Amino acid sequence: MKRIFILSITCLTLSQIICAQPQSRVKGDAIYFYCTSRTDPDEGVERGENPANDNDPLYVHRPIFFQMVSKTKDIYIDFAFFNYNPAELSKTRPVIPAKDQMEIVTGPRTMLRFINTFNPITLENKLASFKTKEESWAWVDSLKATGKQIYLIDWNDPINGSGGTELRLIQVRPTLTNRPSY
Repeated sequence: MKRIFILSITCLTLSQIICAQPQSRVKGDAIYFYCTSRTDPDEGVERGENPANDNDPLYVHRPIFFQMVSKTKDIYIDFAFFNYNPAELSKTRPVIPAKDQMEIVTGPRTMLRFINTFNPITLENKLASFKTKEESWAWVDSLKATGKQIYLIDWNDPINGSGGTELRLIQVRPTLTNRPSY
């Protein structure tokens, strides 16, 4: 009986080690954004996602979009999170992991102490600081040029806004602006 007990504990421990997934952690060489997304703002940050994509085999997680909007200054800047199913995506085009397999990191709220040491950018404040749309386009170009990962904390996310013990960071990348493409 004692052998069976020891054998079962050993097997359980080994199965936990084999099946364990590495946990993503926040990174010191990343850029961090804060925002408080709203629905259809004239000025601010809008969050968009389609729950119907949860059943689409193309995605591991449905895409999430954040748009910085200033209708008075004619500024539109899009950030996107994509986590494609590589097996499905590779049927149509090559997989680019940095763009196609982004991550959502959920961890203890104490991560904020670490993140705050990197002076996160509050998107609403950044949007208000732009005097022209051309200035906003230059900022987006500078973000792309860094090659750094970007993580966004949306205070209207159900986990982040709850005041609980967890925090959710969504990896995003700048995708579009309203800059003419000619």
